[in-house]
Amino acid sequence: MQKKFSDMIKELRRSRGLTQEQMAEALNISSQAVSKWETGGSYPDISLLTIIADYFGCSVDYLLCHDTSHEMEEIKAICREAEKLCDHRDTLAAVVLLRTALLKHPGNEELMYQLAWALSGTLRESPENYEEAILLYHKILAVSTDTEMRNRVTRDLVYRYYTKGDIARALEFANSLPEFDVCREYVLGRSNVLQGRELSEYLQKNILRFGNSVAECLEYFTTSGVLDEDEKAPLTTDIAKEKLAMLKKVLDF
Repeated sequence: MQKKFSDMIKELRRSRGLTQEQMAEALNISSQAVSKWETGGSYPDISLLTIIADYFGCSVDYLLCHDTSHEMEEIKAICREAEKLCDHRDTLAAVVLLRTALLKHPGNEELMYQLAWALSGTLRESPENYEEAILLYHKILAVSTDTEMRNRVTRDLVYRYYTKGDIARALEFANSLPEFDVCREYVLGRSNVLQGRELSEYLQKNILRFGNSVAECLEYFTTSGVLDEDEKAPLTTDIAKEKLAMLKKVLDF
């Protein structure tokens, strides 16, 4: 049976070893109010919920016995389905799926991100969708406190503004991203936080991850028409091709 708020507030108070009077004093309310909450006679004012949650170090959802695990699983499943549709070049169907999901889960950052990504892939069919995608990315940046999400959005905005021909904005967002030597992969690979087999596996993944990134740069460098030979100095196309061949041998493990 799902817990009720009255049970939860009583459990949280007792876990702290508090009397109703002590809890009331800490929250600047009457002990009678606490007593009524615990017996189900009344509920706190909505403005008090975040204060109570902060006091006990929990979320408002937890305080109200609202189990969000099912909701999160549903959102993950929708995102997986949308990714499959995009992979099969059915991006417009992914857009419809994600718009419908956001009606049920308004403001969910992951759904907004997936919708922005899908909308970005419909430039040819619906150019106006590209502008909506950029607006969604900016909306996420305005409300998200998740560092990984903010970095993903910022990365995407670099490409979106470049595609629009707005190089200045693309550079602005690119320069706001963290530098290579402070990224998670580099720091964990170079620190002593990981040990033994875990460190070995992590370093091997980094060799492939960073190696493939360098390979991409070398391939782009050698692409005809991207750079003039004078612009490539002191590296040359032939030397870049040699380095690329050597790197591919290094990555073959």
